[in-house]
Amino acid sequence: MMAISTVINLFCDSWQLYRKYILKEKDLDGFIQESEELFQKYGQDPFAKDLLLAVTNEVERKERQ
Repeated sequence: MMAISTVINLFCDSWQLYRKYILKEKDLDGFIQESEELFQKYGQDPFAKDLLLAVTNEVERKERQ
């Protein structure tokens, strides 16, 4: 189980990733790389995986629109 401070940092990092690619960037290769880096940063924790997968799904959904 992650410490609360780690979870807060994960949410902040995920938000920054989402904001960057939903509003500005269209480089999905960069998105994939940054997502993988965050997943590694948080020790491949299952919660990090689920949160990053949710961000990925939303970015892909918005990209298709």
